[in-house]
Amino acid sequence: MGDPTHIIELIDQILEETSGQPRLQEKIYDLRDVLLQAQQDAHQYALKIKTLEDTIAKLKSPAHRIGTILGAGQDGLYRIVVGGTEYQAAVSPEILEKDVLNVGDQVALNEGFVAIAKLPLPKYGPLARISVRLADGNWLVAGATANSEAMVLPREGLDTSAFKEGDEVVLDPSQKIIIDKLPRREAKTELEDDFVPVRWDQVGGQEKAIEDVRKVIEYPILHKELLEKMDYKLPKGFLFYGPPGCGKTLIGKAILSDIIRELSKVQNRGLQGRFIHVKGPEILNMWLGESERKIREIFKKAREYREKDHIPFIFIDEAESILGTRQAWRGTHIANTLVPMFCAEMDGVQSLRDTVVILATNRPDLIDPAVLRPGRIDRKVKVGRPNRQDSKAILKVYLKENLPMERPLDEMIEPLLDYLFAKKTDQELLVVALRNGEFERMYWKDFISGAILESVARRAKERAVERAIAGEEAVLKIDDLLRSLESEFTESALLPAESNMEDWLQLLDKDPRNIARIRKPSGSDRAAETTMNRSII
Repeated sequence: MGDPTHIIELIDQILEETSGQPRLQEKIYDLRDVLLQAQQDAHQYALKIKTLEDTIAKLKSPAHRIGTILGAGQDGLYRIVVGGTEYQAAVSPEILEKDVLNVGDQVALNEGFVAIAKLPLPKYGPLARISVRLADGNWLVAGATANSEAMVLPREGLDTSAFKEGDEVVLDPSQKIIIDKLPRREAKTELEDDFVPVRWDQVGGQEKAIEDVRKVIEYPILHKELLEKMDYKLPKGFLFYGPPGCGKTLIGKAILSDIIRELSKVQNRGLQGRFIHVKGPEILNMWLGESERKIREIFKKAREYREKDHIPFIFIDEAESILGTRQAWRGTHIANTLVPMFCAEMDGVQSLRDTVVILATNRPDLIDPAVLRPGRIDRKVKVGRPNRQDSKAILKVYLKENLPMERPLDEMIEPLLDYLFAKKTDQELLVVALRNGEFERMYWKDFISGAILESVARRAKERAVERAIAGEEAVLKIDDLLRSLESEFTESALLPAESNMEDWLQLLDKDPRNIARIRKPSGSDRAAETTMNRSII
């Protein structure tokens, strides 16, 4: 039987010979159309059969293992690691004819463990951190949690000249070869590291705390030779403790400003500072090793700034949340790693010439003693609530002389302070029962802070602006300050629930061991006090 083309030619020949028989030719034309359609269908079925045969061949073929070349073996073989196990395997001559196999290359192996194809390098794999470079050219790397180390080889052609301790690298699946260096990734926690200079007169009050800090800061700068003669060891860090809102962060920024100012005078050149402000709870992470990584990142960032000749400050707010006593932690497995990690990083800081570390807390009793021992956090500075003189200095920071006021600044502030430091019945906030049987009443003045005074000044300005918008004269009045003070203590949620003893102790500047009970004053307490005042009058 002829091929389809020959059959069509025969049909065309018959059509020529039967040109005088139209009825017969019509039947021959129909036959030719049927043959052409059958020819097309047969071609499509052949393609489908070919596709099915290829699919069946692939399904029947065995899976290829993927291995990593470790180097040359014996007798022309190659050392290959597959699934964590090393082999001496042969390589197909077709591969070697086209290319050269180097350390770190990946190959496909058949059932007989013969390399039959060279594969492209993977773009993914296990991560590790560089620990140190060994003398023989190998590298020591640690896992993400730094609990184990392994010695690995870099792949052929990988530039390792810029590798340094702490860099993240991608390993091959067997974790024996460094495939590539991971681009530096940013920490998930945004670190505030911008520096805005702060003068001491912007702090307002806190003369005792400022004096204690300035001595430690200025002596090493202004009297360096004398300290070297006395073999004086410079401090590394400070602990600022006290009630919230009393200027701990502001004092930290003023310290950095003072250091930069004094060093610039001594060295006759401009210096830059970096204030790395970290909130303790932002460091905590549920994933194993992440919190420790963030601690390392913070100190690493400070070291990088120091290499650029900047002066870095690490300020950790709410330090008790990450550096609490290990007995006080419920998640002891986290505390048992975070505190040692912080201590190890602190031990790597030589002195405040490298990095100044400041911890701020409302509860110094909860911080682990290992953190607070000499040689790590050397100075403990109490930042207490402002007295009347300090409050006046703070108010002058937020109420400038150039503001439109109905009276001179001092005459505006004094009535406010008189009202604030009064001991009136309607200003009573708390009754504290002491263990010696006595009772102590606490008023607005006992809960005052720099943050509250700032809010009072802002509220007073808002009242003046509202009157100016309504068409009155734009001027700040004494009544604006007094009404703003009332609003601050009556509207703001300054006080926690009576049952939460720990929150109260954060607000009170008292030894908790002397306190038996805390409660808010009742109506009967105030009535009794009013009656007593009348009887005295």
